[in-house]
Amino acid sequence: METFDVDVKSTQKSLLLLSERELFAGRNEYSINLLSNDYALEDLNSPSTTQIFAKFPQFYENQDVEISLKKAICFWLESNTSTLCQFQVLSIGITALLKFVQHNWSGPDADERLSWLRSYLGAELDEDFNNIISSKLILDGESVISVTKHLEYLVLARAALLTELPDLDTSLWWRFRCLFLHQQVLEEKSPILHDEMHSLEEKLLHCEDLKKDKVLNTLLHLELAHMHLFYHEVQPSGQILKTAVESAGLNISLTGALGKRTRFQQRNLAQLVLDVQSSEATTIVSTLPLKELPKDLKLDDETRLDAIAFSNSDDGKYSTLTPLQQACTQKCQPKDKLADEELLAYLSCLLGQPQVWSFQMSCLMFRSKIESNHSRTVERSMTQAQALVDAVNASTPGAWQRLFMIFCSYMPPRWCLEEELANLLVSLGCINSALDIYLRLHCWEEVIACYNHLKLRHKAEEIIRQELDKKETVKLWCLLGDATDNVEYYEKAWNLSNMRSARAQRHWGLYFFHRKQYGEAIPHLQESLSHNSLQTTLWFQLGYASLQHEDWTSAATAYRRCCFLDPENFEAWNNLAKAYVKLGQKNRAWKALQEALKWDFENWRVWENYLLVSLDCAVMDEVIRAYHRILDLKEKHVDVEVLEILGRAIIDNLPDCDGEPCGRLLDKSLALLGRVTAQVTNNWKVWRVYSRLTSALQNPTPESEVRAVQHLQKAHRCAIADASWVNDNDLCLQVIDLSEELANVTTACASKCSNNKQVLSLLSSAKLSLKSTLTKIKQQRLDLLTGQVDQALLPQFTSLEAHLERISCFNTQ
Repeated sequence: METFDVDVKSTQKSLLLLSERELFAGRNEYSINLLSNDYALEDLNSPSTTQIFAKFPQFYENQDVEISLKKAICFWLESNTSTLCQFQVLSIGITALLKFVQHNWSGPDADERLSWLRSYLGAELDEDFNNIISSKLILDGESVISVTKHLEYLVLARAALLTELPDLDTSLWWRFRCLFLHQQVLEEKSPILHDEMHSLEEKLLHCEDLKKDKVLNTLLHLELAHMHLFYHEVQPSGQILKTAVESAGLNISLTGALGKRTRFQQRNLAQLVLDVQSSEATTIVSTLPLKELPKDLKLDDETRLDAIAFSNSDDGKYSTLTPLQQACTQKCQPKDKLADEELLAYLSCLLGQPQVWSFQMSCLMFRSKIESNHSRTVERSMTQAQALVDAVNASTPGAWQRLFMIFCSYMPPRWCLEEELANLLVSLGCINSALDIYLRLHCWEEVIACYNHLKLRHKAEEIIRQELDKKETVKLWCLLGDATDNVEYYEKAWNLSNMRSARAQRHWGLYFFHRKQYGEAIPHLQESLSHNSLQTTLWFQLGYASLQHEDWTSAATAYRRCCFLDPENFEAWNNLAKAYVKLGQKNRAWKALQEALKWDFENWRVWENYLLVSLDCAVMDEVIRAYHRILDLKEKHVDVEVLEILGRAIIDNLPDCDGEPCGRLLDKSLALLGRVTAQVTNNWKVWRVYSRLTSALQNPTPESEVRAVQHLQKAHRCAIADASWVNDNDLCLQVIDLSEELANVTTACASKCSNNKQVLSLLSSAKLSLKSTLTKIKQQRLDLLTGQVDQALLPQFTSLEAHLERISCFNTQ
């Protein structure tokens, strides 16, 4: 009995790792069910397999292939309940799934079909067989990508792996893999698969047998991290990946080392490198010869070096890592140039130790994408992409060597490699060459773009109509609508899908969206999202349309969902804050802007929004911090209203959002005003705020009081610098008010100052300022009939004359 358990567990573990060496080294009755003697997967057309599905024709009355296959399996298991029989079903599911991966991911190609299933379905032609199978794999209205090969293996894998096998814990893991592969061959993300995989994640993480095995625990976390990243769930992915790294006994960090990147570089500069420290090693190794790995092409450039030449020969060298530890050092595709540099450091580590076929493929693909953006490396990028496409189509190495650890390798389907090659050709201006690839891959959106670039838009319509004549699909009708700007085709697509296609409604809504007809676009966008809620970009577009339509509630809902799906989208957080402000929910807007700043710390417009909302929420310390940050980014920034409100709150010692008195921020606000006035010297209102805050010091000194007067004198000079002020009633009244304030502050300072010389200087300056103001008003605003200034200014003018007389008397004293 003990040997029985050991055989089950060891075989299941070897299968999860897809370790050919371990599987074939320890053959037992379980591995024999899966493997033939020639190092290949067992034939799914064998009598033992067809016996399990003998009842399939009886269950196929409902025309659902997968359900009928599953019923046949359950019927067979009712009379064959042993663990070995359950393992036989699991083996069928694994074999079918791996054959599906071989045909659509790793290669090499093999001409094989499920002959018994084809005969049961009565499909004589390949096209009819494919249509029957593909129609049953549609989820949430999303079809399978048309170039996917041998979908019958995916259907068979789903039927076997979604069957309950209570004696085999690892069946849940294979079910997870099956669902994730299904998701990757759908045109859009499926909420159904998303929810099912998250449910499986909870079960797998609580499985005790997997927790106890460090290797399997690490591998599981790597695959879960990949799934979360696929759905743009960055934070959960990062947390799970961190657990995997710790489980693998690794300590990974980025550091710097001096080196050169070009042949003619004179000085060594700091270069970003990966520091990898391993505390332990696992026993999993690959036996694949280097010559059978995808070829890493060398950079042949007259200026740039193929690799960084470090000044210290030990830099850039890494201790040998096992394949599992290499998997932990993989990093997702970056979003900006700084992240490009980080990713290149990870890729250099992995490409320096080529071991695993799938790792080498994904690493070279990521490097090719990064290098496509640089003129010195774009040529290698294209040739490397072509080499990767050739590697998948090559006859060597064998299938098992390619499948090793493929589920945690981030390797995309083979058509994505070809599409990436076509994208590179487009970037280099080779439109016709790229067009041939796009046509072969049925990338109709890119085909339309190429024809538009070639000024052959009518040709795009012809191609799509030709495809529609072969077979009507929702996607083709939508693309025909895009090519002809005819909304009737979107309606045809919608009706063809029996009112279930998220794509049809999306294209329909975006037709109006791009023409700024937001009221017409909103219902279609909402309908699309009701069928597929994982369309992150569409949530953003719905939010924007709702903002423009002034539907603040719908905008907030859309942006909330967008931020949930893509937490790093600072624009979504920023626009969510705007919707909250319009709804009067300023505290929620403030928190949303904090999230926006996490992901775009260098955007002064987001900081300005944060500044204004912080002011509305009375978070005064953040107002000062935000203003400083804007000055860091813009150098010059003046918002008089903000400074006046901040100054008034501090002078009156008003409570902030936490009930704390704002007077405690006086020193910080003075530092801010000092910085603002150093950059913008001609705004009189800013100088007045600066003067008032200087006068508000709790323990004023003669020097601080003199500074307050001087700031106000500068304010007065700036206010009257433009001679037009005297002809504008409002400006004229403001200048009179400023002059009176100058008189009051000056006399108050003079009454306390013991330096007579300084007192005379201050009073004389104030007297001249007031006289100048009064003289200009008399010259420009005097009524010749009455001999007095305008009635609108007379009371204030008379008051200013009294202040001048008082200063004169004070000066005489």
